[in-house]
Amino acid sequence: MTTNRGLEDIVAREISVLVPDAEKLEIGKSRVYFEANKEAVYLLNLWSRTIHRLLMVLGRERCKSLEDIYCFVSSLDFTGIIDRKQTFAVRAERSGKHKFSSPEIAATVGQAIIDSYLRDTGASLRVNLKFPDVEFMCYLVNDDFMITVNTTGESLHKRNYRVYNHPAALKATIASSLIMLSEWKTEEPFLDPMCGGGTIAIEAALIARNIAPGLFRKASFFFERLLPFDRDEYLKVRDEAERRANHGVYSITAIDISPRHLKGAHLNALSAGVHDTIRFIKGDARFLEKYMDIQPRVVVVNPPYGIKLTRMKHVPILYRDFLKSLKKVTERACLVVITAATRVFREACKEAEISIVERRLILHGALQTTVFKCVIG
Repeated sequence: MTTNRGLEDIVAREISVLVPDAEKLEIGKSRVYFEANKEAVYLLNLWSRTIHRLLMVLGRERCKSLEDIYCFVSSLDFTGIIDRKQTFAVRAERSGKHKFSSPEIAATVGQAIIDSYLRDTGASLRVNLKFPDVEFMCYLVNDDFMITVNTTGESLHKRNYRVYNHPAALKATIASSLIMLSEWKTEEPFLDPMCGGGTIAIEAALIARNIAPGLFRKASFFFERLLPFDRDEYLKVRDEAERRANHGVYSITAIDISPRHLKGAHLNALSAGVHDTIRFIKGDARFLEKYMDIQPRVVVVNPPYGIKLTRMKHVPILYRDFLKSLKKVTERACLVVITAATRVFREACKEAEISIVERRLILHGALQTTVFKCVIG
């Protein structure tokens, strides 16, 4: 499966919880590999909060040339994956030095699939690059080639509850990973003091209410188009997911200085069905003592980074004042922050005498950021 670079270990832990019998867990770059039964495909696509796409590996081999790739792929059996009446597409990515391009890999793999299927069934498969029934995804890293089939479709980070798009919105998969990194216990007061469009608070509420994020999906999962798909088994898993959700009320607070963003966050929470357990407050994160009547025990935040030059001068002041204010409203808390203003945040922590216990580099889109886990008290 694919995920956010730098958060793979958190994903591996989530897989272990959701699929206890998963075997041979292996962490790669932006990927986690494992072996499991067919039910895991349904479980993870419905329940995972950190995965982007769940890919079923069909084969992996050392390949140095297009000829090697063709020979390997054409040796595989695709009759148990795709029906002769279905269409398919191949997407390819590569990294390393090669004498050929990703489109050439995709074309080679596509022809090998057609030839393999024709050999085994006497039928010729059709290609549909825009709207395929089955999507094969290939990866070549140096000479390590892997062919997979996409069981998810569109990335799971698109939760479909978002009706308001904040200009600097955090991916829902990153938000959930940060919450998991904080080790939040749902009975503890939770705070996002710069909530923007509300993603962090909403993901916290979905975790607390045990709501499977896959239930928000509007389009069908791609596994529903594959030959191994068992509709009855999937419906059992989905029905169980719907039964496991609760309607409890949890102490989750979301603060933002912008009335427009706060209204958008409330609309997103309403769309997700968790608006009644998130307290939205219009306020300034530099003066939390004005708004907080409880002590937050977990604080997860995606503050402004100051990417635009006109705003860079304000970021050090914001970080410094926010941390000092946070120490006024809680005696003990775990703080998780994602920021591209790495040096500024470290200096602010030093000035506020807040200990950084863990840091990790992650990619948020094309932007390299750092996640800090800190302890107050």
